[in-house]
Amino acid sequence: MLNGVFPSIVIIICFALIFGSKFLKRSITGLQFFYWMIVGLYVAGLVSVTLFPFPYQKFLIDTMIEDKLGLPNNYIPFNGIKEAIQTGYYPVIIKQIGGNILLFIPLGFALPILYSNIKKKKVILISFLVSLTIETTQLIAGKLIGYNYRAFDVDDLMMNTLGAFIGLIIFKLLFTFLKKNNLLINQKSA
Repeated sequence: MLNGVFPSIVIIICFALIFGSKFLKRSITGLQFFYWMIVGLYVAGLVSVTLFPFPYQKFLIDTMIEDKLGLPNNYIPFNGIKEAIQTGYYPVIIKQIGGNILLFIPLGFALPILYSNIKKKKVILISFLVSLTIETTQLIAGKLIGYNYRAFDVDDLMMNTLGAFIGLIIFKLLFTFLKKNNLLINQKSA
């Protein structure tokens, strides 16, 4: 299995090079560089959690196909959540619902910090599109390798978007504190 360590390192190095050079050229502040590095760590973690580990060994893929170990895609809203609740197994419920919400709270919080004039609807749209990209990548990967190691789940899409909305609410609640302590980049009012 290909784990997410190497892709995560590449992502972090890319963020460090891009935003480090901007910082050295004085086109961004130290605070902006810090925030972009935190976002780089978040993106690396997001990619690692949602797309990896990824099977590439033929014998492993063949075994998983033969043993029917693939996950089903879910295109029906709330179906996966309903099934998780019906199992009564709380770790599954917490992972399915809570994990997907928590995964996108940082994105909903970070976007208005990084882009001071961004509209609330755009934060939600960007978050939805990031989640859709992840789910679509999982769908395509399943088609390419012949089974769903990771599956497309519309419930994940909804819970991720809800998480971003919660992150936006947290930003709004903390706006005055952040502004008072000079932790915002060119912000007007929330």
